[in-house]
Amino acid sequence: MSLRVKNHLAKTLAILLGLAILLSTGIIPEETAYAASPPHGQLKIVGNQLTNSSGQPVQLKGMSSHGLQWYGHFMNSSSINFMKNNWGANVVRAAMYTSSDGYISNPAAMKAKVEEIVEAAIAAGIYVIIDWHILSDNNPNTYRTQAKAFFEEMATKYGHYPNVIYEICNEPNGNVTWAGDIKPYAEYIIPAIRAIDPDNIIIVGTSTWSQDVDIASLNPLNYSNIAYAFHFYAGTHGQSYRNKVTTALNNGIAVFVSEWGTSDASGNGGPYLAESQVWIDFMNANNLSWCNWSLCDKAEASAALMPGASTTGGWTDANLTASGRFVRNNMNTSTNPPNPPNPPNPPSQQGIDVKYNIDNSWGNGATVTVTITNNSSTAINGWTLAWAFPGNQTISNLWNGNYTQSGADVTVTNLSHNQIIAANGGTASIGFNIDFSGSNNKPASCTLNGTTYQLN
Repeated sequence: MSLRVKNHLAKTLAILLGLAILLSTGIIPEETAYAASPPHGQLKIVGNQLTNSSGQPVQLKGMSSHGLQWYGHFMNSSSINFMKNNWGANVVRAAMYTSSDGYISNPAAMKAKVEEIVEAAIAAGIYVIIDWHILSDNNPNTYRTQAKAFFEEMATKYGHYPNVIYEICNEPNGNVTWAGDIKPYAEYIIPAIRAIDPDNIIIVGTSTWSQDVDIASLNPLNYSNIAYAFHFYAGTHGQSYRNKVTTALNNGIAVFVSEWGTSDASGNGGPYLAESQVWIDFMNANNLSWCNWSLCDKAEASAALMPGASTTGGWTDANLTASGRFVRNNMNTSTNPPNPPNPPNPPSQQGIDVKYNIDNSWGNGATVTVTITNNSSTAINGWTLAWAFPGNQTISNLWNGNYTQSGADVTVTNLSHNQIIAANGGTASIGFNIDFSGSNNKPASCTLNGTTYQLN
């Protein structure tokens, strides 16, 4: 008997023993113990793709809850089965806020609701994301001790089910970086999970509200079966954000869109269905799995349900918002996604430095200089520089380049006098004035001629 067969038999016996123990202690209901297998078996990451147990690319599509402390009653066995059987959902996400009256202040109630959702999804035979939903707490390290204990408990209870996916930090934001904060946090949490559950997928959030997958792709985690979270809202995030995902995929990491909305980033405005369709087409073309925000009846554009809708499913068109109808219609999981092309070799980051410097600020305005330094041995002949502002920032005038701005997205191209950036230390600089409201944080990254660089 081969070692692989022996390991498989050992794991099977462990699962059966675990089920018997859990059932006998009443930790899980009888119907969960006799759950159907999820549609793609044991998921794994192969290259930049989420795959089934045979290594074939798969795409998960489903709904995220809103905050469980406010709208958790919409995620239950009846509603989950309705979405599976009538919408084609094969994944749900339990968004358990840590702050905002969430787990940190009310751990018993929040954990009980997560367990209800996990067990309902297992019984339904679909996948379920356990989401440690940091948001206003900004930095995942704030409650990392509690996170470790929580995920150790979840892995112990449910790690033997192939249905379970762990999302260990929802949207790191503020002055939080991948290298300085998020990656060290992941390197603290992942080994704790892997000591108990060696197989199931772990999703890791990225900086700037889980948008900087391109930055994470330059310094990835050294673990197997890891995906990186990317979040977008169609009314706010456009092509430059799709470019971030393309860069990440080209650099060889797997991206999971664990949250997206048809509205703007506030959850309101819209719904922007035309731009949402552009995103749907992009996700389908790249086999990106997704969960839509959100299954609730809150009076906002991103909500899937009309106010007063049933909490247990059975929704007709009249019970769904425009967003809900759009998402339902795009949640058909009956067809297999196409096999994407193999990603090219990661682009070289050596020799190029892009510096973003806020020279001075006043009130709600500032002057900025961006300098490109070419330390490579090859001259740059013609350049296009692009970035997305992280806040409400608008360029009022710019010199030494031609620019366009659409929402947060900025694109700058060279003038004739600075078209060539000489090799071995040549530079080109642009300057601009901006008006802003709120914070004036600099972008974390940019693209230069289509390649992503961190802004220093």
